[in-house]
Amino acid sequence: MAINLKKPLIYVTRDIERALGMKPGIHGAAGYFIISNDTAYGREARDRYGDFVRLIASGDAPHKGDLDTYDLLCLPDAQKIIDDIGGDIIVFQNTLRIERLAAEKGWRLLNPSALLAKTVEEKISQIGWLGDDARLLPPFCLATVSEIEYAGKRFVLQFNHAHTGQGTHVIDSAEALAPLRTKFPHRECRITDFIDGPVFTVNAVIGSGRHAASVVIGEPSYQITGLAPFTDMPFATIGNDWALAAASRYEGVRVEMTSIAQAVGARLKKSGWKGLFGIDVVYDPAVKKTYLLEINARQPASAVFESQAATNADSSSPTIFEDHVMALLGEPLRISPDSGRRPLAAAQIVKRATDRPHSVDVARLRARGLIVLKYENTAHNKELFRIQAAEGIMKDHNELDVLGKFISSCIR
Repeated sequence: MAINLKKPLIYVTRDIERALGMKPGIHGAAGYFIISNDTAYGREARDRYGDFVRLIASGDAPHKGDLDTYDLLCLPDAQKIIDDIGGDIIVFQNTLRIERLAAEKGWRLLNPSALLAKTVEEKISQIGWLGDDARLLPPFCLATVSEIEYAGKRFVLQFNHAHTGQGTHVIDSAEALAPLRTKFPHRECRITDFIDGPVFTVNAVIGSGRHAASVVIGEPSYQITGLAPFTDMPFATIGNDWALAAASRYEGVRVEMTSIAQAVGARLKKSGWKGLFGIDVVYDPAVKKTYLLEINARQPASAVFESQAATNADSSSPTIFEDHVMALLGEPLRISPDSGRRPLAAAQIVKRATDRPHSVDVARLRARGLIVLKYENTAHNKELFRIQAAEGIMKDHNELDVLGKFISSCIR
């Protein structure tokens, strides 16, 4: 469903896939543009959308990875494109550096406050921000590392910043705790009961200004985490499966997750948030309860594929990404909170960089009808390939189905 832009809109991003929740081009009275790194996938998008996609070569960047959003914005070529187009700017994840640069250059950055996002996402400050809603978290306590003792029960230790599984440690012995006590004795951390259960995620949008609407909840997905050969980090997020989340056995989780998302959304809205956010929840089968695990105060990575899959299912309906744009522009949201959209049957999984060499049989994957996106990253745990399917790839928690096993077999 087309958006009626009144002024040009420019999405600046390291990975062009993050901006493709709606098609570059004319939308109403103005255009939607993307500025990104000059990569193979970026060139494919430019071939489809012409001058609405602007790619910037970053010198010797292929030897050290593509430039991140802030570094792209610092390039004279990018700054000239922005000034020539004269549009508003959206980024994937706002930062204090991006905010300062936008203010210096006189650009209108539409993303909500970077400081608010930092407060909401980080593990220690999040607790105070949640207030009474901290009860939604699994049982926890705060302590410095030197104060912690292993008492025979497995627990999770998280430092303040623990995005995509980094900074998160499962402690299952005194020996596992000892290196952290030695290296970070005075660092504050959050100690949480270890819950051995499936993790789910959902994306949501908050309206802005006088057009504010209820929190619009997207389609829940099962979060694929820590599976080899896709990653060598046990808590690294590597994909989403919407089909598994829609299974009848998880109906109770979906209800509890929606309630948690609404509570977090109400608090975010009160703090001045607008646009996309996401939550991760974990289901504890021992007590049959769903807990809030993580808040993503930004555009979640899965929002683009969710929007693309929704468009493929029904091209006449607005998507979660389009509502994100509408919210940032201060326009009314178009997805009804009780729209009763049908569940998605789709999945995606990421191959991350690991310490071991790998090869990916892209031709075999594509011959199976799968979409394969390649990233030009090199650092450990960064995305190398994203593989997308129009059906589920998980049989159950931590268990690939037939298609999932086929994808795994293509990675050696």
